[in-house]
Amino acid sequence: MSSQTKEKIYLLIIVLLIALCGQFYYSYRYLPKQQREISVYYNQERELNKEIINEIRDADKFVYFAVYTFTRSDIKDALLAAKYRGLNVIGLTDRDQYQKLESQQKIIDELKKSGIPVYVQDHSGIMHLKVVVTEKAYASGSYNWTASATNINDEVLEVGRDETLRSTFQKILEEMFAKYSPTTR
Repeated sequence: MSSQTKEKIYLLIIVLLIALCGQFYYSYRYLPKQQREISVYYNQERELNKEIINEIRDADKFVYFAVYTFTRSDIKDALLAAKYRGLNVIGLTDRDQYQKLESQQKIIDELKKSGIPVYVQDHSGIMHLKVVVTEKAYASGSYNWTASATNINDEVLEVGRDETLRSTFQKILEEMFAKYSPTTR
């Protein structure tokens, strides 16, 4: 290869790198802020159940969730409304919490009866996630969907619209759904 050909290749590589840097800058600078926005909320300053409900209501295609303890009927109602709007709603909960808490069992059973698959983890550990993910956003943190987590405990909830994080949460939940689905065993 001649030195002139090598110089042209190097120049082409430099131009491509400059173009990629420009595209990255443009994307970061000019994309709507909400497409990469991440907020963290503390329950003593904000009602975290409303943040979860807002993300469910904002969904257009699907709502996936995994929650350790679930006794809030307002979040259950938002999930049911999403199902009735035609969204794909799928959930996962912890076996011991489901078996121990009558109020959780009642909520989960009502979701199931309405056609929402809610899988129950079946290994010796606990399913300790507290996550909701849609095609637009995710919410995750220490916040269980209970009255005490909403009003008494110290809890945090991260809500984000960063596509990389959102799709990572989606992938994790889809893998867990496949793992715990009765049809895949």
